[in-house]
Amino acid sequence: MDKLKALHYFLAAAQTGSLSAAARQQGVSLQAVAKLVGALEAQLGATLFQRGSRGLTLTADGLQYAEACAPLLAQLQAADDGLRQARQRPQGTLVVGGTPFFLQHCIVPALHAFHDNYPDLTLDLRAITHLDEAAARDCDLLVLHGWFEAGDRVRRELPVMPQVTVATPAYWQRHGIPRHPSELAGHNCLCYRNPYGKLLDLWRYRHVGQVGQVGQAGQQGEVIEQVIVRGWLHSNHRDNLVELALGDGGVIRAAPATVQVALASGRLAPVLLDWEMMDPPPLAIYFRPELRRTQRLRVFADFVVTCCTELAQLTSARGQSSVDGRPAWHHGSGRRASSWLTHR
Repeated sequence: MDKLKALHYFLAAAQTGSLSAAARQQGVSLQAVAKLVGALEAQLGATLFQRGSRGLTLTADGLQYAEACAPLLAQLQAADDGLRQARQRPQGTLVVGGTPFFLQHCIVPALHAFHDNYPDLTLDLRAITHLDEAAARDCDLLVLHGWFEAGDRVRRELPVMPQVTVATPAYWQRHGIPRHPSELAGHNCLCYRNPYGKLLDLWRYRHVGQVGQVGQAGQQGEVIEQVIVRGWLHSNHRDNLVELALGDGGVIRAAPATVQVALASGRLAPVLLDWEMMDPPPLAIYFRPELRRTQRLRVFADFVVTCCTELAQLTSARGQSSVDGRPAWHHGSGRRASSWLTHR
């Protein structure tokens, strides 16, 4: 007797309540199912089914046996699928949408190595800034900065990329290096407008361990400083701000991972390093549930996680953020983050 095949037939009959239905499900003859189920009962010395005019029902022994066997067969199937997938290289096309500057500076530089590992996989990269925009629906996987509701998608949070305050050495020499966040009010700070259309002109800092007044978001021993910054350029494209900053044009807040070349070369110099910039936007992967087990999506998602983990370790700056932990200014209806301070 083929014990494994007999178990499959037995569980199919238990599920469908009929030997003939089990035969159709398994793609074999009724005689084949009846023969192996009967042989299984004979070997066990137990009656597994109560046979009646309305079909099959499990006996007490049959129910106990089915509950014991079903998980074992599921584990065996998972082992077969895992080995089969491991021996198959992912192929086809994966449509990936993401925040433009993140794709450009964090993902694209590492794609050569990814392609070497998965040469049969074609990537279609698309610039997406908001989870709800129409073009996002055409993407298999999205990697986005921001506080987005996942909706019907699966969300996988990625390591937070802390931010630092930077400008060129020439800018700092001409305008002075700030020693305290409040001094940024006198600088030309280039502000980003996020995917919700809100201008991020409220820069918040935390100085942990300094004796002083506890801020609204602070804990004992922390000092929170909030400064409304002003500048003559706003943009919803981060690279516009970086380009102007590199031309000695102003101060920006940036994740070191996205300007690592400029930092390493000294073209950009960070300040206020004893202050932690608060409210770094969270970063997460989003995809539709039905694609969860798709091999090409899984290998790319793992690749993104590895990239983000390595990049987050490039700086000693700290940052805590979560897609479920939105800062207070995010909930306001104003077009500026700073309006939260004036209307609270």
